[in-house]
Amino acid sequence: MKQSNIFLKGVVLILAATILVIGGIFGYIWQNLNIDQVESLVIIEHDFFFPLLITCIIIIAVIGFGLEYIYRNYIYPIKKISAEASLIYSSNPSHRLKISGSKEIFALTGIINDFADIFENLNKDITQQILSTRKETQKERNLLAAIMAELPEGVIICNRSGRILLFNSLAKNLFAHSTYPNRAEHFIGLGRSIFHLIDKELIVHAIEEIEERLIKKKEHLASYFITPIYTGLLLSIETIPVLDKEKLLTGFILTFKDISDQVDKYENIDTWLLSFRQTMAFHFDQTKLFVKDLIDIQEKEKRTNDLYEKKISKNLEFLEDKYKKTSLSILDVVLTKIPLTKLLLSQFLSAIQKQAKEQSGIRINLKNIGNNKRMLADSYSLSLAFIFLIVNLSEITDKREFDLNVCNGDGEILFDIIWHDSPASRIKIENILTKKIRSLPSFGYVLKLNRSRFDIISQNFQTCSQVRITAKAELKSGFTKKKRGAVIAESRPEFYDFDLFKIDYDAKDVFNTDLKKIIFTVFDTETTGLDPDGGDEVISIAAVRIVNNRIVYQDIFEELVDPKRDIPMESYKIHGINHEMLKGKPDIKIILPLFKTYTHDTVLIGHNMAFDMKMFKVKEKTTHTVFLNPVLDTLLLSALLHPIHKRHDMENIAKRLGVNIIGRHTALGDAIATAEIFLKLIPILNANGIFTLKNAIEASKTTYYSRLKY
Repeated sequence: MKQSNIFLKGVVLILAATILVIGGIFGYIWQNLNIDQVESLVIIEHDFFFPLLITCIIIIAVIGFGLEYIYRNYIYPIKKISAEASLIYSSNPSHRLKISGSKEIFALTGIINDFADIFENLNKDITQQILSTRKETQKERNLLAAIMAELPEGVIICNRSGRILLFNSLAKNLFAHSTYPNRAEHFIGLGRSIFHLIDKELIVHAIEEIEERLIKKKEHLASYFITPIYTGLLLSIETIPVLDKEKLLTGFILTFKDISDQVDKYENIDTWLLSFRQTMAFHFDQTKLFVKDLIDIQEKEKRTNDLYEKKISKNLEFLEDKYKKTSLSILDVVLTKIPLTKLLLSQFLSAIQKQAKEQSGIRINLKNIGNNKRMLADSYSLSLAFIFLIVNLSEITDKREFDLNVCNGDGEILFDIIWHDSPASRIKIENILTKKIRSLPSFGYVLKLNRSRFDIISQNFQTCSQVRITAKAELKSGFTKKKRGAVIAESRPEFYDFDLFKIDYDAKDVFNTDLKKIIFTVFDTETTGLDPDGGDEVISIAAVRIVNNRIVYQDIFEELVDPKRDIPMESYKIHGINHEMLKGKPDIKIILPLFKTYTHDTVLIGHNMAFDMKMFKVKEKTTHTVFLNPVLDTLLLSALLHPIHKRHDMENIAKRLGVNIIGRHTALGDAIATAEIFLKLIPILNANGIFTLKNAIEASKTTYYSRLKY
C-alpha cells in the first residue's frame, strides 16, 4: 500500500537541495582551479578511489539510518498517536494507545492514556445517568409495547410519504406467509414503504377523502376500504390521520382486521339462502298447481274456489316476500363488521363519469340524480367496479356511450345502465361477474362486499340492453359506525421510530443525504470458495438494516442456498456449512430476487464488497436480478480513515473500534458486525469532513483497496 508521507517528501526535498548546493560549490571551486591543482585532484581520486567511495557510502548510510531513527521514534509514533487518539473520543472510549518510540513519545502516550481513562469513566457516568433517567420512560414504553402486541387489530403507522414508523406483531403476522413466516416476499420493516404491502391507489384515495373532510372541518375523519393482500387474506382497513399542531396531515395510522372468515361465512349463508329460496319457490309452484287441480274438480263451486285460490296465492306471495326481507336482514347483520361509508350520490357518480371519460373515452349520461341522496359503500372498490363494468360492456357492445339512470326503492338505490341499438349476449355479460378487478377480487365479489347485487334486465333469455346494480341507501340493522377523529402527534409502542416523521425519504437525493439519515442494508455472504468465475457458489446470504442511524435487529434476512455442487473441505472449515444443511433449500434463482426485494430503496454496505457483488454479478443472467443500489465498503472506509494501519480485515477493524464479533464466518454474524463497525465509522467520517453518501463514495475511490478486482 502506497501512502503519501509529508516527512519523507520533506526529507527528499532537503536532500535534493543539499546536493544541489554542494554540487554548486564544488562546481564553482572546480572552475577556479589551475592545471596543477586539477592534476593533483585527479591523482588523489585515482589513488584513493575506493576509500573515498566507502566514505561516501558510510556518510549516506549514517544519514539514512539517522533519518529512519528519527522517523520511527518521533514522526511515525506521532502519526499513529493522532490516528488512534481520534478512535478514543469518536468511536471506542476503551481503546488505549500501545505505541513504541522515544522516551518523550512514551511519556506522551502515557498522558493520553491517562486522559482516556478519565474520559471513559466520565462517559460511563454520563451513560449511567442517562440510563437511570430513562428507566421510567423505558417502563412506560415496554408497557405500551406490550399493549400494542395484544391489540386485537394490526396497526401500522406511516409518515406522509408512506414510510413505516411503527407496526405491531399482529400486523407483522398478517403480512407474513404461513408457510415461510420469516421469509415474506413483501417485507415489513421500519423505514420501508407501505405501498409494497398495500396498493398505493387505495391509500391515496383514503388520504384524499380525509383531506376533503379536513377542509370541510368534519368530526369523522377516518376512511375505510377493503382489499386482498398477497398472502391471500382479505383485510378491512381503517385509515386514521395523524395531524401536527397546525392540524396539517403529517402521517396516518392503518388498522387491519382479517375479514376473510366473515366473507366466507357470508358466501356460505348467501349460498344456503339461495338454495333455500329455490327450494321454496319450487314447492310454492307445486302447491299452486296442486290447489288449481283440486279446484278444477268441482266446477260448480268455482266462485268459492276462486276466492280460495286468491287467498292461497296471497299467502304464498306473503311468505315469499317475507323470506326475501328476512334473508336480506340476515345478510345485513352478517356484514355489519365490514365497514361501508356514507357517500354523497352526486359526487360518487360525477367521479365515475369523469374517470370513464379520462381513462377509457366512454361517455356516461347521468339521469335523475338527487342532490341529497346518499348511499352506503366502499367508495374506492365500488367506483372501480362501476368503471370495470362499463368498460367491459363497451367491449361487448362496441358502444362508447351509456345512460346511467338512478332511482330509489325501499332502502335501496337502483343504478340502471342502458345502451341502445346493440343488444348484448346475456352469457357474455354474466361472465363479467367472475372477472378480476386489478388488485381487487372479482367483480361479483366486490359487489357482495359492498352489499350490492347485479341483475340483467331483459325480456328474453338471449340478449339484453340494460343491466342494474342495486346498492344500499341505508343500514337495515342498528349498527352505528364509531366515529374516529385524528391523532395528534405528541404521544409514544413494539417496532417503532417516530423520528422518521421528520424524514421524507422520497423527497431526498440519497447521494446528498446525511449518512445518519440513510436506510442501509448491511449484508454478507458465505460461499463454496473464492473464485466467482470458476464456478464457486453462494451458500448463505444474511442481512440486517440500519434505519435512522440504528440497527433494526428485528428486520433481518437470513437464507441458506442450495449451491447444486459439492462444498470443499477448506470452505467448510471456515463457515461450518455442510451439504446436509443445504439439502432441500431454495437455489440462488429464488433467493437472489427475494434478497433484491429486501434491499429495495436502500444503500448496500458490506466488508470487501467487490467479492460479494461479483458473486451476484455472475448470476445476473440465470436469476434475472441486477443490483443497482449504491454501495459502501467498510474495508475501503477503514483504509481511508486509518491509513497508518496496515491491516483492514474485519477482525482488526473491530478490535480497533471496540466491536465484539459474535458468529464470525456466519453470514448473519458478519453482517451485524459490519453494521456495528459502520456506525462506529460514521463519527470518524464526519470528523474528516465526510458527511454525505456522495462524499463517502468519492473518498473511498481514492484508496488503494478500491483497485482490487475479482
